[in-house]
Amino acid sequence: MNNNGIILLVDNDLCLNNETQNEFYKRDYTVLTATSYSEARAILKEADPDVIIMEAILPDGDGFDFFKEISGCTTASIVILTSKSDRSDVIRGIKMGCEEYIKKPFRKDVMIARIEALIQWRKRWRA
Repeated sequence: MNNNGIILLVDNDLCLNNETQNEFYKRDYTVLTATSYSEARAILKEADPDVIIMEAILPDGDGFDFFKEISGCTTASIVILTSKSDRSDVIRGIKMGCEEYIKKPFRKDVMIARIEALIQWRKRWRA
């Protein structure tokens, strides 16, 4: 297991999952991936990630509903990474309590910096 933290990436874009997973592996993170909300639910029964990065649109459900479902069951920071870029969607995500709302397309280096900052904040908060 890697040392810097555990990230759960939920997105059905396999190319994006692989690229993002590789970037975090290079930085010594453990990355768990799911391509659906049902896969993510199964992973959350077994793992306690530091951060969940999730797409708001997947074939098996609505990300905002999934967010509501898991937010009371996990201590993970939740980041929405999505193509839903309408201002009302961003406001909805922020009001629901997501810690970051990143719109696709995005700059990988900026997204990684945001996630690493969240994980470092969590480590300081838990200490």
